[in-house]
Amino acid sequence: MTTTRCIQSVFAAVILTFAATAAADDMRGTPEEARDMVVRAIAYYGEAGAEAALEKFNTDPAPEFLERDLYVFVFGPEGTIVAHAVDPSLLGRHFTSFVDIDGKRFGKEMRDTVTAVGTWVDYKWMNPATGQIAQKSSWLMLHDGYVFGVGVHKP
Repeated sequence: MTTTRCIQSVFAAVILTFAATAAADDMRGTPEEARDMVVRAIAYYGEAGAEAALEKFNTDPAPEFLERDLYVFVFGPEGTIVAHAVDPSLLGRHFTSFVDIDGKRFGKEMRDTVTAVGTWVDYKWMNPATGQIAQKSSWLMLHDGYVFGVGVHKP
């Protein structure tokens, strides 16, 4: 291989690496978008009422509640999952029982730290955009006895 060909091959590999990284970044939401989605979910809950809002989050999540790897989840006052835009099999499960692959009891941490002002909780969870377990941070807000959350997956 000539020097020119070698340089071209290295350059092409670098370009492909940056393109793949950019594509992965396009699949991830930002912390600001997660916080905004929680605010929109709470506003919709206030407008439509609990029953209609939870049904919307579960059965017909519009882009404002499900976009890329961002999605709304809601824990009810009894501590069970009452809305989950990407995995309806989680409905009815008690969220404090959740433990990530490293043994972190993130469900309990969510319950213990959530406030009306909001808080972040870090843990590992399946990224719906990639199908892989990834580090995740979820923004949580307590409203009307419900915990509203949206998480972002980290690179």
